[in-house]
Amino acid sequence: MSLRRRTHIPALALGLFTLLAACAQNSSKPATDADANPYANGVTYPWADTPQISSLGIVSGDNDLSALNWTSASSGWGPIERNRSNGEQAANDGHTLTLNGKTYATGLGLHANSTVLYTLGGQCTTLTADVGIDDELKSHGSVVFQVYTDGTKVFDSGTMYATSPTQSLRVNLTGTNELKLVVTDAGDNNWYDHADWAGAKLSCTVGTPAGPPPAASIDVPVSVPASMKASPFDVPRTLKVPPGFAVSVYTRINQARFLAPLPNGDLLVSQPSTGKVLLVRANAAGEGVVSDFATGLTSPHDLVLDTQNGVTWLYVSESNRISRSVYKAGDSSRQAAQTVVGSLPDGSTPELKGAYAHALKNIALDTNHRLYVSVASATNSDPADVTGTFKRAAVYVYNPDGTGGRLFAQGLRNAEGLAVIPGSSALWVIVNNRDNIAYPFHNDWQSDGSGDDYGKVMQSYVDNHPPEEFTSVRDGGNYGWPYCNPNPDAGVDNMPFDRDVQNNADGSKLNCGSIDRISKGIQAHSAPLGLSFLQGSKVPSVYQRGAVAALHGCWNCSKLVGSKVVYFPWTASGTPGTEQDLVSGWVTDAVNKVRWGRPVDVVPDAAGNLLISDDTANAVYKLSPKP
Repeated sequence: MSLRRRTHIPALALGLFTLLAACAQNSSKPATDADANPYANGVTYPWADTPQISSLGIVSGDNDLSALNWTSASSGWGPIERNRSNGEQAANDGHTLTLNGKTYATGLGLHANSTVLYTLGGQCTTLTADVGIDDELKSHGSVVFQVYTDGTKVFDSGTMYATSPTQSLRVNLTGTNELKLVVTDAGDNNWYDHADWAGAKLSCTVGTPAGPPPAASIDVPVSVPASMKASPFDVPRTLKVPPGFAVSVYTRINQARFLAPLPNGDLLVSQPSTGKVLLVRANAAGEGVVSDFATGLTSPHDLVLDTQNGVTWLYVSESNRISRSVYKAGDSSRQAAQTVVGSLPDGSTPELKGAYAHALKNIALDTNHRLYVSVASATNSDPADVTGTFKRAAVYVYNPDGTGGRLFAQGLRNAEGLAVIPGSSALWVIVNNRDNIAYPFHNDWQSDGSGDDYGKVMQSYVDNHPPEEFTSVRDGGNYGWPYCNPNPDAGVDNMPFDRDVQNNADGSKLNCGSIDRISKGIQAHSAPLGLSFLQGSKVPSVYQRGAVAALHGCWNCSKLVGSKVVYFPWTASGTPGTEQDLVSGWVTDAVNKVRWGRPVDVVPDAAGNLLISDDTANAVYKLSPKP
């Protein structure tokens, strides 16, 4: 509704209107008589549109939001306008989009309360826009801009008035199916609420033959041998996989954790809960038969083979040490083991008094046979982990025989997945980040009128902050924990850091602008565990230039995230591209937190399958390409 078209206002009413408008310039809407106020007496011109669309209409690269097809849209007064302000109740009666004197050729002009919904299908990575009340309104109106991705609020402008500075937003859309743009009336009616999404653009990638390989899209039944149909396979189960793949249960192992395929086709599986490493060998029917390979260990976890000077060694990480033994093809039990790294901190360390939340250790070896050991934090976010006798939340490096040990990198809370790109010495890790983070900004995140949510632990913020981390690790690097947290709000690549409110509010503990950026963020609380690179493997060729990770899934989120296997195509610049689902379906009801499985590790075998362990369904699966 434009202020340009007015009826005559009597002098007394005009004086009252002017006085009230001046008082309300920065706080509320003017109260006027019916002649001056087109909203008086219950007059409304609500508008809605639910077109039948076949596609969003995007192309690869930047797309003007105003040129795309919305799934549905509504506005509190008159139609949503493309590339102009809201105007009055007719279409195309607005003017040039203008915010604080700056004009915009593209964007959306609308009126609170409004909602615009787009179905992205996971094809877009970023939304950018400038938002504010259009200059047409001079000093009237108050609104709140919000952005939701797949039902989760990821941006909130707080209350904006006509005199408020323009806000520029950049929202990460990686993997998003549904984008919703909302403008509310700030809780004080919708008079003169002409809101602009000015210059709004989506950055998208439309799949091409040269683009990412197919993602999970087909629900297939999980094939289960008759002898393995105990719960949860006592009922039919399905998983979503890419076209051309099948899923089967290869074997059943209680609390199966990390995997090591052996050259002869056997498989090793760690079982920390029993202190065992188990051997899985296929019978004539192709089913995995389980036997003990090593027993009496202290929470064995990661398993890595490495050939040095013609000798193949099996490295096993235990909670308090790293040991190795010679491996020969066909071995049915572990040969004599030697400790190469001892006295690692775990629950038995006197300093920790039995309290060690992440005692399990993970390892990797590079082409120079350097041994990397991840020593995770004992806590969620306590600085005692990095100031203690043994610095935790860190990666250490050793010679292959365990000599020459030193700190390699720090600030990595719980690096469960360590992997080296095949044929290189490039170490990458995948990290479980902290929980229950406090809000680090001075504004009203919850839009509840409290004015300042700084320092509060709020579920709506915790749900998406901080992201889990997938990053390259350099010698001497510091990745922030527990003093700095990566912020994914402007995108998940090379993220900036926020100070941790509880541990580094004034920045005195660590300068968050001076530390190593995180290469790629993953949805908060996804709990990534196993990480494998597929270069040089025998998986289908379209997947061979990339990495796979098992996301174990959350415990403290408002609805379940993770509990799936994801794929990262590798870019020409040597960094992970856009995350895509490779196997999903273990979660059957995210809102009510129902799931029947949680993947732990994912590795390629010599036959071109991907093996996936699951410590909740107590199984090892094969994801197999169909002939």
